[in-house]
Amino acid sequence: MSKDISVLLVDDHEIVRDRLRRLLKLQQGIEVMGEAADGEEALSQVEVLSPDVVLMDVRMPKMNGIEATRKLKEKQAACKVIMLTMYEEHTAEGIEAGADSYILKGAKGHELAEAIREVCQGEVLLVDTRICVEELDLIIPAPADADQVEGFAAQLRKTLDAKVTQAIGSQERGSIITVRLEPAPLTTHLNNLREMPAVVKAEEKRTAGERLFLNIFNIVNPFNTQPTPRLSVGSKKRVVVNLK
Repeated sequence: MSKDISVLLVDDHEIVRDRLRRLLKLQQGIEVMGEAADGEEALSQVEVLSPDVVLMDVRMPKMNGIEATRKLKEKQAACKVIMLTMYEEHTAEGIEAGADSYILKGAKGHELAEAIREVCQGEVLLVDTRICVEELDLIIPAPADADQVEGFAAQLRKTLDAKVTQAIGSQERGSIITVRLEPAPLTTHLNNLREMPAVVKAEEKRTAGERLFLNIFNIVNPFNTQPTPRLSVGSKKRVVVNLK
């Protein structure tokens, strides 16, 4: 029988640590062995407890999670660190500091458990791609005339049951159609768009922060020793759509 994965919870809010502990208590094969309220305490607890995985908050007093991760990895590189935060903007900093994974604080218990198990298996899961997207900005490059854009919007309503909340632009500068859809992973929305008769190509348009993260990831792993991390997350995404 394999031993449970031991986890240290690090967050300056007791209510957050309590929530994480309750969620993980329901997950088989995972044991919460300790807690810490800041980066300094986390380093001390790691020395004493030697956990397999640390769930590390980013913003904390005394020493933040980024600095704590950097110091922890210098001393115990084998200890896995999953950054916990409310925002995607800290992804690049966390990986540069040595974090093995990254997940939003709102993740469900089974999502946290999967992230923990996967980092222990050596996989990189920086953001769970199954987090649903319910709003898209569909960017249609120029030239695309008004009739073409209106026809595409009508197809969106009919084929995908989309609610078009905004449509702006011109033939010379291109257009943006904002739509609300049934919540689903971004990959599902992209596949549905690609199957529409009017669409030649549909690809996610990454933010500057996501592009920066990938650049840093490739610098940290120049020989591609780890799989490329998955980045799609959040309630709204931008997609470039090329029409026929």
